Amino acid sequence: MMEFLRSRRFKIALASVVVVGLVVSGALGLFQALRAPTPPAPVQTPDPGAAQNQERSEAPDVDALGDPPEGLSYVSGDADVRCSIAECVRLVRVVAAEGEQAPGSEEAIASVYDHLLGADWGQLLPEGAQSPGDVPLGDTILTDGDVMVTDSSEHDARDATALLMLGNANPPAS
Repeated sequence: MMEFLRSRRFKIALASVVVVGLVVSGALGLFQALRAPTPPAPVQTPDPGAAQNQERSEAPDVDALGDPPEGLSYVSGDADVRCSIAECVRLVRVVAAEGEQAPGSEEAIASVYDHLLGADWGQLLPEGAQSPGDVPLGDTILTDGDVMVTDSSEHDARDATALLMLGNANPPAS
């Protein structure tokens, strides 16, 4: 019996049977896949909010902030717009007006936040905060319903620039 297993003919026959089995198995799988019904394409209905989202995909203009507080001005250009797939935001530098001494970044942001809160902007608190006094003013988001503003400055850096991030206030998905 061992002689039969060691023979060259047996090894060739065994290899041939294995190869034929693999080819037949692959062919059967291919034919079954080709005969399977194709699923219907999903029907795309126009989203009623899609037009609104397309309008809001551009970053808001600096004018949405209104007039800056006394002694400060807002600076932003086309190069300051950052876009992702979902939205665009505008980075706005808060600088001293001509002839004024430049305040620190924290002072400038606090001044802008106080100015916007005085102009009836709402304040959104981070999770876990119960009242505006629980968190620093710069850690909150201000909104007028159409536009949102948040502090994007690195206050710990030396000669840090006061930087605001301005984006659209998209309604929550329903």
